[in-house]
Amino acid sequence: MKAWFFGLQPRERWIVSIGAVAVVVIIVGGFIVPSVRADLAALRTSVETKQRLLIDLARVESEQPSTVASGRDGRDQTLSGIVDATARNHGLGSPRTRANGPSGVDVTIQSASFDAIAAWLVSLHTTYGVDVETVSLSNAREPGLVNGQISLRRL
Repeated sequence: MKAWFFGLQPRERWIVSIGAVAVVVIIVGGFIVPSVRADLAALRTSVETKQRLLIDLARVESEQPSTVASGRDGRDQTLSGIVDATARNHGLGSPRTRANGPSGVDVTIQSASFDAIAAWLVSLHTTYGVDVETVSLSNAREPGLVNGQISLRRL
């Protein structure tokens, strides 16, 4: 192709070059740019939808009473005691706990159901005002069971 191009007269090379540039401009302008614009429009729509969702969530959250009430259950119990009692109620047995500062505890759980752990953590938050700081879970030997480390802190 290179030999053919350089075999042309100088005037013909100019015409072929201008034609090639015109083809590239038509392809870019006709196919690529509209595709990019459509993708950008979809991204803008997605961002706007997510922003509206965040605004709605903030509005709903402000309408609901605070999740950390002063009359929370278990204020007279230690965090370790709450963890032991509620873990047994959720079928998690008696997990190992270790104090982590004045209002925190590190919990080690062995071969427990993931669903039970999730329900337990939600219960701790809603009933006792205990928040999860960190969670590290790994698969146990049986399907559906996990081993893990959880750091909890009471507000």
